Amino acid sequence: MRDQLKGALGLAATLAALLCAGCGSTSTPSTSTSSQASQSASTASKAQFVAQAERICSTLSQQEKPLKARQETLKRLPAGVAAKTFAALVHQVIAFSRAAASKLEMLPQPAGDTDAIKKLLSGFAGETSDAAAIGNAAASQEASTAEAVQYALRRTIADNRALAAEYGMADCIGSE
Repeated sequence: MRDQLKGALGLAATLAALLCAGCGSTSTPSTSTSSQASQSASTASKAQFVAQAERICSTLSQQEKPLKARQETLKRLPAGVAAKTFAALVHQVIAFSRAAASKLEMLPQPAGDTDAIKKLLSGFAGETSDAAAIGNAAASQEASTAEAVQYALRRTIADNRALAAEYGMADCIGSE
């Protein structure tokens, strides 16, 4: 059971890293981002939206680097400790992702792109939910549950990559 859990945690950690390649941020936006975000939704262009979203994604990637480094150290820990530590890391990723989703929702949206953006935001929320379920399963040492949710997360990430690429935000998702 211990080896099975470590295997599941290893896969979960890999998938959490994929989630980290998603979109979002909790940092304070730069002055240019703040001033651009104050534009009305009706005047935002697709290029402006994509640029602002990609800045958010880039910031998230920088914020999550320390979490990824800590994730690597889990391989040397006993299974129970690794599971709890992994769950804590996942919860930090989730906090970043939720903050990012809020920032993305506040960005002025180009006229006519509301449905596409809504799909992207829904996909990001799905990734966050799947990651939370993996973290909870790891904390409870439920390897079979974690494996099932990992499958769902992989599928969600693949769908989101396609949507993001289609919208012109390929650098915002799955960059790692």
